[in-house]
Amino acid sequence: MSAPDVTEVAPGVHRLALPLGIHGVPTVGAYLLRGSAGAGDVLVDCGIAAATTPDGDPGPDGTAAIEAALAACGRGLEDIALLVVTHAHIDHFGLAGEVVRRSGGELWMHRDTRLDLDKYSDPDEAVDQRMLMLADHGLYGPELAESSEGLRDWMPVMPSIGRPDRMLTGGERITAGDRSWEVVHTPGHSDGHVCLWSAADRVLCSGDHLLQVVSPPVTFERGFARDPMGAYLDSLERVEALAPDLVLPGHGPPFRDGARRAASIAGNKRRRLAQVRELVEERARTVTDITGTVFRQALSGAQRHFAMAEILAYLAHHETRGVLERVRRPDGVFVWRPADHEETGP
Repeated sequence: MSAPDVTEVAPGVHRLALPLGIHGVPTVGAYLLRGSAGAGDVLVDCGIAAATTPDGDPGPDGTAAIEAALAACGRGLEDIALLVVTHAHIDHFGLAGEVVRRSGGELWMHRDTRLDLDKYSDPDEAVDQRMLMLADHGLYGPELAESSEGLRDWMPVMPSIGRPDRMLTGGERITAGDRSWEVVHTPGHSDGHVCLWSAADRVLCSGDHLLQVVSPPVTFERGFARDPMGAYLDSLERVEALAPDLVLPGHGPPFRDGARRAASIAGNKRRRLAQVRELVEERARTVTDITGTVFRQALSGAQRHFAMAEILAYLAHHETRGVLERVRRPDGVFVWRPADHEETGP
């Protein structure tokens, strides 16, 4: 495996394209914010246990890739004073425990990441809960099992579970070199997602909130936010108002005009909201029925979970606004219908 791609994307800010290679995602973008002399550096996200060596050995603690990337910047783990994780999905969070152990730095995450952290503490329970949710919405047999167990694919690349030293709420400020970064809470893709915003030069570390190539998935999980799609649309409006000049995303290269991209993603989500509503108004449907109509291509187990969970996020958005509702069929599966539906007798 070749060394990670490292690029200085703004003065004192380096993008570290760290290897992933799981579920077809090649890299995750971590960002090194160089500190002033003696102040230590800030790292934004950290990737997973992956190797940069020809023999594919990530080392005993899994940090070979990030060590190589930092070395390309003339830095090391010992220079990291603070690790900020944009959200607790494993591709951004997997090495957090090892990075803070090796560096002696602190780990900061939003307080709403606690439910994701609970999943990693008991992955079997998390898989069971996902399976029950998908079964309730019409998925059965081998497809149910393969769509529910994706978390187990990721657990081996997280050597330990990082425990935050500080739980963020949004509005906190972080100084790195000559920049002051503001923590902006941007829920939607994840309940506890945050971006870092440098107002002086209009730079946004966007994590998975804004991506250039794809529209970030917004998934529904039981026990998490009741309306993650609504939260995401509100977060997009917040970032659009900031009008970032340069966006540093969690996947893919940096791009310009963050306001335009935020508006484009919001438009895509609203069009899909309208499509889902129209399908249910046409006739009562299960989530599996809607998913098969909206996503006509063949889906892997992981893709099917993301597709069904995002359809649930659209439906939950309509449900919270009294537009659609769900009722159980005799076989226990939920069927979605317009909220003003009237039963007709024989």
